[in-house]
Amino acid sequence: MVDTSLTITSRQIREQNLQLVRQALHDEQVCTSSKLKELTGLSVVTLNKIISLLIASGEVLDAGKVNMPNGRPASTYRFNEMNKLMLILSIYKRSGNKYVGYSVHNLFGECIERKEELIEESDSIQTNELKIGMERFISRHPKISVIGVSMPSDDVGGRVGSAIRHDSQSKRLSSHLEKQFNIPVFFETDINAATLGCYKRCKNQEYVSGVILVPGKIPGCGFCYNGAVLRGKDGMAGEIRYFPMYNDIGVLPSESMQADDLAIRTIRAVMCVLNPGYMAIYSETLRPGFIDRLKKQLGTPAEEALLPKIEITDNLREDTVSGMVSLCLEALK
Repeated sequence: MVDTSLTITSRQIREQNLQLVRQALHDEQVCTSSKLKELTGLSVVTLNKIISLLIASGEVLDAGKVNMPNGRPASTYRFNEMNKLMLILSIYKRSGNKYVGYSVHNLFGECIERKEELIEESDSIQTNELKIGMERFISRHPKISVIGVSMPSDDVGGRVGSAIRHDSQSKRLSSHLEKQFNIPVFFETDINAATLGCYKRCKNQEYVSGVILVPGKIPGCGFCYNGAVLRGKDGMAGEIRYFPMYNDIGVLPSESMQADDLAIRTIRAVMCVLNPGYMAIYSETLRPGFIDRLKKQLGTPAEEALLPKIEITDNLREDTVSGMVSLCLEALK
């Protein structure tokens, strides 16, 4: 008796082949039919059918013919990076105020338009402001096909922030926005998105951790393994604010020496439990010489062996947007 649960349907095979060609064209940007055959392993007949479909949908453009070394002209195709656009909202705090950064990107991740606006702290007002901002950008860019919203980890708990978790409240909010705009909408913490963005920057690192350590603020931590963000059972992971050494306060001290000490203890805990190969510390205020002081406090050869490559950076927003671009592309697939 055949196990139908393991049977791959012809429709699934067609979809897999379609995605193969899409990805190859996205990666190559411009490609000949012979190169596509080499990259995908598909037959000429199958390739021609798929290319015709992609041209008809506007995903691919016919780029004409080019001369080849053997003298025979070859058909070329160009991925249409403007066929669908992504709208990313990044919510962040600066100088005690809350802002939202709007940015529109094409399918290559290139930014087409960017704007920053001050928003109210009130949760209901914030929700309405974001909806109005989304409407404005969609009206200007009708090709927007997905919306991704990144939020500070310490916002989680409010109506909008809860949308990061997989609970009934988040599903209602995402569903409400999706019905209003008729496109996918998702939420993510800034540290999860930034960790994915850091992974993209590092390229050759298999396991990356991102940690936000700012005196006077709630710390946050994210993990990315082989290009995938690691999340807990309810969508949350890396909640280092609940480490016992934070004494139920959950905030890095404002006093510089105390902040320095607790930041070092936090990093030691993260690296020993999860052993990442690379760690980005997002902070602008840790004291100079921080990494050297961290190394001096490592007590055993085992702990020294677990020490990842560490960078201290203030590129949280840049990495967050980069990570959100990847998550938007995944949502579009």
